[in-house]
Amino acid sequence: MAINSALVRVPGTGELSLAPPGTAEPPDATTPLVAAWKGLGLSTPDGVTLARRVEKEGTEHWQQLTPARYIYKSQELTVKSVFQETKAAVLSAYFGGLTFAETTAGSKKYRAAISTVPKGDIRALCVDWTDQISDTEVYHHRLYIPRTEVSETDEAQWTRTQEARWGMTFAALAPTGGSTILAVWLTDDPAVIDATPATLAITDDQEDT
Repeated sequence: MAINSALVRVPGTGELSLAPPGTAEPPDATTPLVAAWKGLGLSTPDGVTLARRVEKEGTEHWQQLTPARYIYKSQELTVKSVFQETKAAVLSAYFGGLTFAETTAGSKKYRAAISTVPKGDIRALCVDWTDQISDTEVYHHRLYIPRTEVSETDEAQWTRTQEARWGMTFAALAPTGGSTILAVWLTDDPAVIDATPATLAITDDQEDT
């Protein structure tokens, strides 16, 4: 039985960031993101929910009930979070590219129009999270998706008893240029490497005993 409590990970803190589609993959999990990335800031204590769904259908046969193989129908990778900062990066993602502009130069009054015609708003996405176990044991994880789009938005309720919240689900889109990479996971956590020791070879002497 391979049980190791030291390998339990707690994403104690993190942030979701967006950038123009095709923004290059970060070099690793710890290098600060370049200026093209805009952090969406504070989110609710639920953090981020990652979901992977693969739809497949078994073949049916006259001679047997068990499928001989499965046919894959679809694959979906989504990232969901509820954001608490009401700012340009968050509102732009929630409303599909919404942009505020000053009504008159120097007026400090801003206006944005929400169109009757929805349009595509593809972004690159990074989810960063850190588990600090001790002062000397800190692990970083970064999920990079080169092409995503908001597939669903939660209702935003404005009330005096709670901050404005902007819930969004981002769905990964198919890569371009013949790539088969849907997403990349970067980390400095050695727990992701299979460290199971190889089975020891049995010598002739051991067989005789």
